[in-house]
Amino acid sequence: MATISSTGIGSGLDVNSIVSQLVALEKQPLKLLAVKATNVQSQISGFGQVQSQFAALTDVATRISDPAVWIARNASSSNPAAATIAVTSTANATSFSLDVDALAGTQSVASPGIATGTKPGAGTLTLQLGMWTAANPGGTSPTTTPTFGAGAAASVSLTVASTDTIAMIAANINKLNMGVVATAFNDGTNDRLLLSSKSTGAAAGFKVTSADAALSGLVFDPQNSPASGMSSVGIPVQYGQDAKARINGLAVTSATNTLANNIPGVTINLLATTTPTTSVSMAISEDVTPGVKNVSDFVSAYNTLNTTLNDLTKYDAATKTAGAFQGDSSVVGLQNMLRRMLGSSSLGATSQHLSDVGIQLQVDGSLTIDTPKLSVAANNGTSLQQLFTNDNGNASTNGFALKFRAFGTGVAASGGAVTNKAAALQKALATNTAAQTSVTDKATLFETRLRAQYTALDVRMAQLNALNSYVTQQVTTWNKSTA
Repeated sequence: MATISSTGIGSGLDVNSIVSQLVALEKQPLKLLAVKATNVQSQISGFGQVQSQFAALTDVATRISDPAVWIARNASSSNPAAATIAVTSTANATSFSLDVDALAGTQSVASPGIATGTKPGAGTLTLQLGMWTAANPGGTSPTTTPTFGAGAAASVSLTVASTDTIAMIAANINKLNMGVVATAFNDGTNDRLLLSSKSTGAAAGFKVTSADAALSGLVFDPQNSPASGMSSVGIPVQYGQDAKARINGLAVTSATNTLANNIPGVTINLLATTTPTTSVSMAISEDVTPGVKNVSDFVSAYNTLNTTLNDLTKYDAATKTAGAFQGDSSVVGLQNMLRRMLGSSSLGATSQHLSDVGIQLQVDGSLTIDTPKLSVAANNGTSLQQLFTNDNGNASTNGFALKFRAFGTGVAASGGAVTNKAAALQKALATNTAAQTSVTDKATLFETRLRAQYTALDVRMAQLNALNSYVTQQVTTWNKSTA
């Protein structure tokens, strides 16, 4: 007997159509599940924005809850050509006068000239750092015999070969790296050795000695050899000196042209000496610009979050479209808590409410800034800072930055409202996916079962048709035989 290879042939039924329609009915729940999945995906996307914007608001609140970010200072100099000023947040607002009597300088000396290319001769030079006193800084000759006090560093000796030129001696001194800089100089006729201290200040001076007559022209020791070598008459000498200035008439000195330890948080760079007519006035004042920007950043971050929450929870009557979280108690609850916080107070501050400094809550929950009013508050000592940073140990009366930092951290923490809502949405999507898989699997089993049943029906119908055909043939044969 032939095998049925195409379902429906035996029965004469359109089995594929019947099965397809029955399976489609079985899969009907998928349509509703797909719609629900789309809605959940939309909610997950929308709530992702809420999480991100909550984090941004919390970051701003965390930043401005630190009192240190409110302490900024401006500083000015009436004569920046003579002196400039830089300050840190530890500087107090004040003003003072500055007179610059002398700039810090380096010691510089020169040797007598010798014919170009001449080699001074062999011997040993000894260089010692220290301070010259009783000298005439800046003059070509001291008013009294200067005396030298050796510094803490040990003296350094340099061996000079008979073949060394001035340039070679200068290079070898520089290799010592001991605080003296040497330069080979030619004045058009003669070579000279120029020496200068590497650092400014009276204590950065030096002397050069030698027991070798060949090197007497390279010696600088006006205390013991006042008229020979580099201290010869007619050769200019510049002694190292400290900077000298007066702050409000009080004398100050520095080895460099920077005054950094006289007033806490203040650094003054000296650039030129002054006269009574070019005396410098310096002022330090509080800088309110960062504080105002902090408030503006807070309002901006809050408004961004508020707009998103409004869009997600509103109902558009014109389009008859509900937001993704319209009527959702958890999201609407977050929105209401934020607005209640804005209407609370910050105890201990001169200004206790946001409206006191020009930050107004609007009907739609957004914030606006009354700039003139905010400027007045910003220039009213620490009033604006206290409104945001006062810590009363009470979440309901703390400064607004502390309130929002604590709230944002709490709702985003494990077990917090934001985290729980995000987890619930992900769980809903997973449940929906599982339900769709279940419906699909059941429909597949249902289709398999149906096709098996219709295949069995086809086989049985084919058998019956074959039997019917056989009986008909036998009847026909029998009728012919009896005719």
